[in-house]
Amino acid sequence: MKKSAFLSVSLVAIALSGWLSTARADSAEATCQVRKDGEVKQGRSGPCTFSQRQGYIDLDLRNGVTYSLAPGNNANHYKDQKGNKVIRTQAGGNTQEFKWEGGTKVTVTFVGATAGGGGGNAAVGSGETPADLKDLVNGRLVGGEVDDEMTRRGYRQAKSEVQGDEVYSYWRKSSNGQCVVVHYSASRHVSSIAHAFESSCK
Repeated sequence: MKKSAFLSVSLVAIALSGWLSTARADSAEATCQVRKDGEVKQGRSGPCTFSQRQGYIDLDLRNGVTYSLAPGNNANHYKDQKGNKVIRTQAGGNTQEFKWEGGTKVTVTFVGATAGGGGGNAAVGSGETPADLKDLVNGRLVGGEVDDEMTRRGYRQAKSEVQGDEVYSYWRKSSNGQCVVVHYSASRHVSSIAHAFESSCK
């Protein structure tokens, strides 16, 4: 009986450790500038940590404030931990910009990132849809058809992660090593494609 109980606990521990390694977020150091609604001057800025996992984003400011953003139904649309709507209004080079419906804006500038994100040199993915894949977003192709098309366009699949009814599939471009994440909705249509962290494709 004791042996059986020990075996059960061991299996649970192994399964949990595997899940935790899959769920680990990719993080990068950045500078966050926060501008409140109505402020006309440049907002206060300071060091922060940007974390991203399966479409979810956390912005941890050094002053103790954390913004936790969950993906919405459309690309670049989120909700924070209080249910407020947030839109990513800029996602290019080494900067991302998030705007709350109440007017607050947070600009994230990545430390040591290079503009463009080509060749895997950027510290994080820009969140921008690669030009050669834009037509696949909200397109007619679904599931395996998208996989076939990604392969035809020179991408190699690295891994996939399932969260509820949604799938996040990570692909690396053979020509330059660029990592992208394809977000499939419950219907297996592509709801977004974005540059991803280099480490996400390993």
